[in-house]
Amino acid sequence: MLVFFAGCVLYAQLKLFDAYRKASGQNRAKLGYFFFSSIAGFIGGCMNFLLVFDINAPALYSYGTYAVPMFVAATSYSIVRYRLMDITVVMEKGLAHLLLLTVIAVPPFFILAFAQKTYFGEINYHFSLVLFLTLTLIVLGASRIKSTADATIARVLFPNRFDMYETLSHFSKSLVTILDLRSLTEEIVGTLTNLLGTKTASLYILDKEKGAYVRTASHPADQEGEKPSSLTVGHPLPHQLSTGKAILIREELEHHANEPHQVDSLLPTLKALGAEVCIPLINKDRLLGFCILGARLRRRMYTDEELNLLTTLAQNAAIALDNALLYEDVRRTQLLMRRTDRLRSLETIAGGFAHEIRNPLTSIKTFVQLAPERKDDMEFMEHFGKVVAEDVDRIERLIQEILDYARYMEPKFTEEDLNEVVSSCLYFVEVKAGSKFISLKKDLADDLPPIRLDRQQIKQVLLNLFLNAMEAMAEKGGRLLVRTHRLVKPATHPWVQIEVVDTGPGIPEEDLEHIFDPFYTTKHESVEREGTGLGLTIVHQIVQEHGGYIDVDSEVGRGTTFFVNLPAKPLEALRHKKKAIHEEAHPIG
Repeated sequence: MLVFFAGCVLYAQLKLFDAYRKASGQNRAKLGYFFFSSIAGFIGGCMNFLLVFDINAPALYSYGTYAVPMFVAATSYSIVRYRLMDITVVMEKGLAHLLLLTVIAVPPFFILAFAQKTYFGEINYHFSLVLFLTLTLIVLGASRIKSTADATIARVLFPNRFDMYETLSHFSKSLVTILDLRSLTEEIVGTLTNLLGTKTASLYILDKEKGAYVRTASHPADQEGEKPSSLTVGHPLPHQLSTGKAILIREELEHHANEPHQVDSLLPTLKALGAEVCIPLINKDRLLGFCILGARLRRRMYTDEELNLLTTLAQNAAIALDNALLYEDVRRTQLLMRRTDRLRSLETIAGGFAHEIRNPLTSIKTFVQLAPERKDDMEFMEHFGKVVAEDVDRIERLIQEILDYARYMEPKFTEEDLNEVVSSCLYFVEVKAGSKFISLKKDLADDLPPIRLDRQQIKQVLLNLFLNAMEAMAEKGGRLLVRTHRLVKPATHPWVQIEVVDTGPGIPEEDLEHIFDPFYTTKHESVEREGTGLGLTIVHQIVQEHGGYIDVDSEVGRGTTFFVNLPAKPLEALRHKKKAIHEEAHPIG
């Protein structure tokens, strides 16, 4: 009994210590409290066993007498206070194990007792109990021992195959974390080629626009021209993979096919693709693509275990591909949204451009008209020549700005004067504001640090906010005020804030929490155009990509204020934000 009890306690303490060692943060503190209190309790409880062996040590007995109740109290407190145990789960699993043990153990016990009575004429209950407990432990541990033995034999005798299983198993679980379609396809093909030892491998993905499965990755890349680059959706091979939903093995089709017409339609394609195995990638009953594996370097056949593993991998890969394709669609949609939003603003920018270019053109026209008459007036020619050169430079800058704004570019961070960017955007909307009886005011701080930003993207943010504000005030006119501030944030790089304040009707409270949601708009009855609900979504995303954030404050009847907060060094701010998110998800105890 003592050996059995000590074994149970030791096993439990080892499991608890393993959990404590792997835990972190608050969970580690909880498990540590439970682990060390249980050690003290069990050591004290073991002292009471000394009485069984006639060891006279009253001091030790008293220690055990007090230690056990203290351990029970500490354990109960830990379970209740720190929610270390779900009582319903314990009862459910405990009752299930008890019922299973009763069904398995009780009949053999009676059979054992009956056999002793029959052959020996008497029943030795102590021997029966020991034998019964031993057999029960062997039965309960048999499955665990078998799995451990299988893994050990595979690791020792077949290390290459064992490593392949382990790697493929871990790889299939990590696939869902890769969202970039190109990286995902290359990772799938490269891993399968290296681990399975195939000479070639290709991955074909469904292209809805082309109505075909197009090869997106292959190994080696220099052999791409030797195989078909695409197969139509109605081709027999994709059709068979979609309906059969099982791995196709070329050798089985050649020697064990039950349908000759199937062999005639599939084998030529498999040979042209150099396919020994064709793995369908199916998710939600849709064939997203398929993977072609060529002959293996050592000419080994694919075992049933390997095919089962490839089936599991195909299921996980299909989920990962579906996620990557969805992410690709979202990324393209966002790109189109940004381009559309830029083009939406070009009408307003064109008005501002016409206003800005009118004065330089006037001076140039005047110079051209007067030059023939005053060509001998050197002071006139020198002065107007300088003015015309400056005006031409100004026109060139304006043209370049409008071209850059209309053409989407990848984010390009440069050091800029934020006040100059704000002023440039206000110039463009000045004409439209005047036509709607809206006065423009600016209050720009002098102590702003230089900011690293994408000039065109931040202009898109500001123009979007300016245009929204003017549309809100279109009926009655009003005032648009733009302020810039320097923000003080402890232990971080400098930040700046841009306030865009209007005197429009304001935003109702129930709409405030949704204004940055995609396709959410309150402009359905706009006189000029129906709102798409994309503008503020793009604004929010651009500000986030700069490592900043945007807030809004509004009161119905009094107006709305948007606060655009930007760090001086966006890349540092993004790293700081990611680190904070990581520490929040993985606290250090």
